[in-house]
Amino acid sequence: MIHLDTKGQLTLFPELADSPELPSTATLPEFDQAMHNLIKMNDLGALISVTVHGLDKSYSVHVRELEIPEDFLLDGRGDAVSQQFTLFPEPLRQQLRKLSYYIKGFFNREKSFRTSFGYFLYRPYFRIWSKFVEEQQARLEGFLTDALSGRNYGKYFQRSFEKGYRFFESICDNTAPWIFKEKLKLVYLQTCRKTIKSEKLTLHSINKTTADFPMMAIALKTMHTRSS
Repeated sequence: MIHLDTKGQLTLFPELADSPELPSTATLPEFDQAMHNLIKMNDLGALISVTVHGLDKSYSVHVRELEIPEDFLLDGRGDAVSQQFTLFPEPLRQQLRKLSYYIKGFFNREKSFRTSFGYFLYRPYFRIWSKFVEEQQARLEGFLTDALSGRNYGKYFQRSFEKGYRFFESICDNTAPWIFKEKLKLVYLQTCRKTIKSEKLTLHSINKTTADFPMMAIALKTMHTRSS
């Protein structure tokens, strides 16, 4: 074994060490000591990572990604890409971000310190943290129930869905075998999703020559959306 000293070998918790530069583990005794230190660290507290997903759910339509035959498209639209269509309104996203900042505010200097791997929470605060998480989860679920109930969110989602659907309509040629509905209803989306799940369809396996391909494609897109 070769003993190496590199600046890349950083301690897990540089706040608790005299120097942020530590040698790599090169011998069994060093490994044993590292494990002993890890056990001692576990007695002091634990790392907690707080990551919020899904605040900026969106989708876009990429002609190349969908492998649409060029004969179905207007001239010059073979590389067409739509804008990003969001699935949650901005006021809702702002409220969710506000709640996430409030949760992260729990980790102050008295209870924890921050590392590149997350927050190191001191053990005496474990029970308080557990109760805090339960309270915030109930608060978040209540907020989402109120925000997404009724027809307000349904209307917003329907508008976002229709923007992608109409993008297909704007780029397709008369030779395309697709039929576009004048008015979209969420029940159409539900029917598409049932078919997608039952037949285990993907963006690559979906039939491009069926009349309802644009709707099926957007249904798939909104089932597998990006998030931050």
